[in-house]
Amino acid sequence: MEEFEGNKKFQDTVTTAKTLFWKHGIKRVTIEEICKEASVSKMTFYKFFKNKEALAEYLLINLLSEWHAQYRAIMKQKIPFASKINQVIALEQTAGENMEEEFFNDIFNNDYADLQKLINESTERYHAEIVEDMIEAQQRGEIRKNIKPEFLLYQLKDISEKVMDENLSKLYPSRQDLIMELTNYFFYGIL
Repeated sequence: MEEFEGNKKFQDTVTTAKTLFWKHGIKRVTIEEICKEASVSKMTFYKFFKNKEALAEYLLINLLSEWHAQYRAIMKQKIPFASKINQVIALEQTAGENMEEEFFNDIFNNDYADLQKLINESTERYHAEIVEDMIEAQQRGEIRKNIKPEFLLYQLKDISEKVMDENLSKLYPSRQDLIMELTNYFFYGIL
């Protein structure tokens, strides 16, 4: 895909698909719709991607990479850890902007196993990295010394599972609202 990234038709295809997927989910959007909205032929689409799942994977990889780069930039700042956490929470809020429930449902309800695997693997890596950053903050005295890093990792995994809990999701207007509630709860507790 990298060889096409400077190509206008490639960019139009990616931008259009992102808008459509975020709004309607992956399952409901057809390649024909993407091509029509992006003003590209199906032949051009298939030159870039073997199918819409490959396009969705490309979008998710970019989204996750972007989030990770922004997270690393926050963590490199010479500011108190609590301020970094506030910025990470703000980053979480913007990460899922414009993503409707159907997009989340398509991925997390096993409709696209490869995409779910991609997200799960990325989540594992990022959780481990977040715990490392917390251990460093703990060593600097910015986080309680008596909290175990394994507990933090367990809690992060628990949050990921709670995001998928249908009964819990029903309590919030959107999955993004639930994610923010869980993120705030993890970092700030009930205070």
